[in-house]
Amino acid sequence: MKGRTIATVALLGLLAGCAPSTPATSTATVTVGTHQFQVQVADTADEQRAGLSGRPEVPKGTGMLFTFAGRQERQVWMAGMQTRIDAAWIVDDQVLAIETLDPCTMTDQSKCPRWTSPGDVDALLEVPAGALEGVQVGETITIREDTTP
Repeated sequence: MKGRTIATVALLGLLAGCAPSTPATSTATVTVGTHQFQVQVADTADEQRAGLSGRPEVPKGTGMLFTFAGRQERQVWMAGMQTRIDAAWIVDDQVLAIETLDPCTMTDQSKCPRWTSPGDVDALLEVPAGALEGVQVGETITIREDTTP
C-alpha cells in the first residue's frame, strides 16, 4: 500500500460483523475527489474481521480502509455495527461502486444480510453515511500512509 493510490472503499470474507478485537494500528490519509479522510488501515485478518463494529459512531472525516492481498469478489456484513456507513469498493485505485449500508440489529446476527462487491476488488473504504456524496464511479483514490516518529 505504501506510496500507491487506491480507488476506494471493505472487507475480506464477513469482516465488519465480527466481535471487535485489536483495532487497526496503522493510519492513512485517503483522498477521493474533494473528500479527504483520516482512516485506520485494516490489513490483517483480525483487523478486517473487527472492522468498525461495536462503535456507536464513525466521526466525520474518519473511517477505515481495508486492503486485500489480491483482487477477488469480497463480501461484508453489518452485524455488530451501530451506525450506517458508506462503503466504496475499490479496484486498481479507482472507485468501482459505492453503497450505503445499514447496521443489522438482529439478535441472531448470523441472519444479517451480506453485501457482495460488484466485481473483483482489492480494497474497501468505509466512512460515515453520506460522506461519499458526489463521488463518482471511476474516480481515483489516493492513499498517503501516515508515518509516526
